[in-house]
Amino acid sequence: MGVITDLFFAIGDFCKWTFENLLSPIGVIFGWLFTFIGIALMGWWLNKLAKFGNDNEKKYDEI
Repeated sequence: MGVITDLFFAIGDFCKWTFENLLSPIGVIFGWLFTFIGIALMGWWLNKLAKFGNDNEKKYDEI
């Protein structure tokens, strides 16, 4: 009975160690990565929107 509980505690300690030492830094890295990707996509979208607006205004000026 003691061996089984020791195995469960070992698995629990391993999961806790993994969360504290591996998953948290990976989560922070991916959080910043997705933030920069989002900023880049927002800039790209605003650039495309500005170009579309200029072409659209040119078409209305000709009328």
